[in-house]
Formats: sequence, structure tokens, C-alpha cells
Amino acid sequence: MNSSSDLEKLVLVSEVADGQRLADPIFQRKYRAPAPAHGHHVLVFCCLDRGWIPASYINYLPHQGAMLVGGACTDGRVLARLPPQDQDLIRAAGGLMLQAVRYSEQRFEPRSIGTFGHCGDQRSWSVLEQCGYVRLDDPHLIVRWNREPGRWRRARLINSVAALGPF
Repeated sequence: MNSSSDLEKLVLVSEVADGQRLADPIFQRKYRAPAPAHGHHVLVFCCLDRGWIPASYINYLPHQGAMLVGGACTDGRVLARLPPQDQDLIRAAGGLMLQAVRYSEQRFEPRSIGTFGHCGDQRSWSVLEQCGYVRLDDPHLIVRWNREPGRWRRARLINSVAALGPF
């Protein structure tokens, strides 16, 4: 059996309508704030004790024909409860955040010219860079273009996202 099919038996990524309730414990643990009530809630579930347990979360929010990504967090306690070989499999696959971002980028690409993030964390950047994100002139603003916008639209979109500040 290959590691991809092994991972599919262990990890499930899905957008969850009204996923704030499931995301909240993970988000609270990382950010000490409630999970966002808005946007698209993408959760990563791990198979543990014959059930699917929320283990990681990321939020995508529509913005002027693009998406904003933020709030990535993983509950290390869930990962620690997995057998060592399952932890190794997840690590070898790039971690849960990578699975969430790949799923989300594929899911939202048709309706989004690009996805913007505000990233100051090196660990998150290492994941996002693997998914095609690039840094912009702002030290924390990043983007993954799905389609190259015209020069004026690009400038207006970048300016509107930069004006939001951290998100």
C-alpha cells in the first residue's frame, strides 16, 4: 500500500458549513480568541479511536474576486494521540496545514483570481511557499495568483488587501 492511500485513511480535509463550532477549540488554543464566524471553514480531521477528530483549521474569506487566507492552526494534542507511525506519515506528507492549503487552493481556484495572506510566521511561510505563494513588497503580505490580473486590477487588489492590515 502506498503512503498516499495510507494518508487518505488517516486524514480527511473538508470545507464545513458553519464550521466555527468545530474550529473553535483549535483556534482558541492557538490564538486565544473565537474562531471566525465568517468565510469558508476548512478543517482537517484525523482518524483516531475509530472516529474523525478535528485536528487542524484554516479560514478562507472572499474579497473582491480573490480570497484571504488566515487563522491556520493545528491541535498538537490530537497529533500526539496518534500512533508514532501515523505521526511520521503526516510529517512525511508535509503536515496538516499543507493538506488544508492544497485542498483549499484547488477548491477555491475557479472562483478566485488569487489568494492573499498576511504571514509573519516562518513555519507557515514554509508551507504556503510550497503551494505557490510569493511575497509582495509588504513584509508580511503574500499572494498565490490563480490567474494573472491586469496591471490596474492587480494594483487595486493589492492595495485593498494591504489596507486591511493583519487578517
